[in-house]
Amino acid sequence: MVKEGNSKTESSFDSVEKPEETVEPLKPTFNKPAIICVGEYPIKILLGGSLAEKKDEPLPIFIDKSSEDIAGWGQSMLNPESILGLDLKIDTHFWFQVLPAITNDGALIARLKDKPIDSLRGALIVSSLWDGVGSGLLPALISQFKEWNTNTVALGVLPSKMQVSDVHFNAFSSVGMCVSKGFASLLLLDRDQLENYVGVDRKGAVLKGNVFFNYLLEMVSAKETFVQELSELSRAFDVRMYTVLSATGASFSMYGSIKNMLESALSRPLLKFDLASASVVYVLLRLPLQLKEKLFKGKIELEIADWFKGKASLQTAFISEPVYVEDANDRVDLVMFVGGFDTTEMFKAMEKKVKEIKSFVVKKGSIKEDEWRVIAKSLGTV
Repeated sequence: MVKEGNSKTESSFDSVEKPEETVEPLKPTFNKPAIICVGEYPIKILLGGSLAEKKDEPLPIFIDKSSEDIAGWGQSMLNPESILGLDLKIDTHFWFQVLPAITNDGALIARLKDKPIDSLRGALIVSSLWDGVGSGLLPALISQFKEWNTNTVALGVLPSKMQVSDVHFNAFSSVGMCVSKGFASLLLLDRDQLENYVGVDRKGAVLKGNVFFNYLLEMVSAKETFVQELSELSRAFDVRMYTVLSATGASFSMYGSIKNMLESALSRPLLKFDLASASVVYVLLRLPLQLKEKLFKGKIELEIADWFKGKASLQTAFISEPVYVEDANDRVDLVMFVGGFDTTEMFKAMEKKVKEIKSFVVKKGSIKEDEWRVIAKSLGTV
């Protein structure tokens, strides 16, 4: 006689929980763009500012030849997650030594992909353009972000006129490759203009030399939509290169109007260029909350449009929604990103300066004549 099954046993089997399905955790979404700093020169500048001390995500990312070097410059201040050294046994004097190494190795891009890049509001890349790491990595990163469909703004520092031809060769090549990719907005600053800069910050303290670099980065990083807005403007008007005119820490009671601040900005350009040939401008403002009623966006738009009359035949002037801060003073930060200006003469002069070094590397087989022609064509020199 077969006994009936034990009801207690049966119910205990019935109550066994099925294993839960594995659910991928949602990636965090950040409102600010990633800041990626490439090369010794900009890294050391940023280490003197507040961005390097960030503890919240997304952390800035610092890239150079050696992780050990970056950590040393940071003097234990940097989070190890912020350091991405190439750490490859390669020569890094020229861009053509770095670029293929990054493409072929893939380790740096893999480590960068581990960061929450696709959950960010774009990427802001800051790079020196005269050294092999900065000049080679910038076009590589721009290409990668294009593949990831990530809006990108690249801030590149051109070499000083006092520097010799090899670094101008790196810079010319890097800008040409970036422009030929046709994706990122490229902000060009001249090293000489940057290091001779004299201005004022929101507290009235003097901003001198490349310290302004940090002030500019802190300002654009505080504007969450900056990368997205400038990228959209670039695509809409087919503009790739910009430079910066700024009037920071300008007391409204002293200047009396936005137009007077714009006149002040003309006296300290970050790149020598022909304003009359400019076609687009993106304007970023940071204002004390107390001036919100007096300096509203519509009024600012009209003043800027009126100021540009007779100075440039703009296709558009985009005024971003001002960033308002609780300051007791009346100081205004105004930065114009001016684009679409004629760069032909600037790059022709640079190409002339690098003619001999270019012939040397082509003869050596380091690059091909066809590669150089693509670079030069993208900058309008052939």
